Amino acid sequence: MSDPQDGPLLRAPSVTASTGSSNKQALKVTALTLLATLLIAGQAFTTYMVFNQKDRLSTLESHSVRLEELGRRATVMRSPMKMALPMNSLPLLMDEAVPEKKAPSTPAPKKELTPCQQEAAGSVHVPLRSYKPSCDENGDYEAQQCWQAANKCWCVDKSGAMLEDSMADGPANCGKAKEDGALE
Repeated sequence: MSDPQDGPLLRAPSVTASTGSSNKQALKVTALTLLATLLIAGQAFTTYMVFNQKDRLSTLESHSVRLEELGRRATVMRSPMKMALPMNSLPLLMDEAVPEKKAPSTPAPKKELTPCQQEAAGSVHVPLRSYKPSCDENGDYEAQQCWQAANKCWCVDKSGAMLEDSMADGPANCGKAKEDGALE
């Protein structure tokens, strides 16, 4: 007869001859069933963990893509490298023609800023917070001054002094004051 170990793993009940071999077969079937169950459970656990961490994985992936993009952009925008030249090639680079001496240029005299320009530049303290005056091309105060934070406008003379009763919500009517000669 054939050896029970060489036979098929599962047999029909009528083929089983002795109880000893049926116990061995039952153990083999049990072991295979247990192994298959563990494999399926492991796959289910792995799938569960991947779905739980899906948002973190997508965040990591987006960060990785962003870092790659920054790395590519940094290499594109990098300035050229400075190359070292050997000293023996330096005379070849020098021009043999004697350069003409230029007269030293004198810098243009610095124009002093007017009080309006100083206040607009922030170099002088202005009593109203976040207010910068408007200056014309000569550096004088414009006829209408506005404080955007409070939506208030008023009329001033060329020195920046506020004219009486000129405060308004929104644009002020400085044309009337100019006609009266108050802005001269």
